[in-house]
Amino acid sequence: MIKGIHAAASSMLPRIQKQETIANNLANINTPGYKRESVFLQQFNALKSRQHKTESEWQVPMVDNVYTDFSRGALEFTGNDLNVAIDGDGFFVISSPEGEVYTRNGNFHLNQEGVLVNSDDLPVLSDNGEITTDGGDIHIGIDGLISINGEEAGKLMVVDFEKPYQLNKISAGLYRSEPDASQIDSEFTYVRQGYLEKANVEVIQEMVDMIASYRNYESDQKAIQILDETLSKAVNEVGRVK
Repeated sequence: MIKGIHAAASSMLPRIQKQETIANNLANINTPGYKRESVFLQQFNALKSRQHKTESEWQVPMVDNVYTDFSRGALEFTGNDLNVAIDGDGFFVISSPEGEVYTRNGNFHLNQEGVLVNSDDLPVLSDNGEITTDGGDIHIGIDGLISINGEEAGKLMVVDFEKPYQLNKISAGLYRSEPDASQIDSEFTYVRQGYLEKANVEVIQEMVDMIASYRNYESDQKAIQILDETLSKAVNEVGRVK
């Protein structure tokens, strides 16, 4: 009975993580370029009787992996020249204090020094380094070629990696590559100025998953209550001498 309580309590922990992951997906529904995450649960038998093979077993889930879905989101026209989306595979390259990081979030703007930066105020990189302007017109072609006031100023860096991606999430839209991740040339990839890539989160599906996960959590909670009441009776009533 004690093992049953422990098994039920153990099964509640990964369901909490799944709920938190779903909540994070929903919280980032309006974050450009956000990629949804899923928690994969693995079942194992917590109560397996060696003497009675027909005894029912308690299936306890454990977190097997947290998977990032890198499928593309829909492109949305904004008309803002500093909004850029990748139509195809690949990532923008961002300069951070820890080195290069990667994102699909093209919601860029100019800082006080006229440097093109992302939403975290980190510089966006071209093949010539940081992109700086004195406030002139910026044009970005579908090949990533940047022109400022009609003068060529480099090419926006867009890189891709071998799949499955070996990328570690460091924030809602930024990723760092594993040391052994191999960069590859992206085919049929275009840069769309004036567009943003929407998050690839399906609200209805996330809500369905959240309800299902909560019901499973609630079932484990009720199981603990029942086992606790049964244990209380066994201790306080069964052995009582009248």
